[in-house]
Amino acid sequence: MTVSISITLDDDLGEELNAAVAGANRSAFVAEAIREYLDTRAVAAAAAWHASLTGPDAEAFTEFNAEW
Repeated sequence: MTVSISITLDDDLGEELNAAVAGANRSAFVAEAIREYLDTRAVAAAAAWHASLTGPDAEAFTEFNAEW
């Protein structure tokens, strides 16, 4: 599925984006930044969930990770 979005950048951010892509595809650059952001959020959510484990679940998780 393809989604189209429209964003307005302030002058400073627009200049930074243009400098970062150096003539390359801005859409691809922004798409990669969004993917990285979503990956970071997923990792943070997983870490928070792992930290919330208690009792036998926490023990099982610790045991599982010890093998890695």
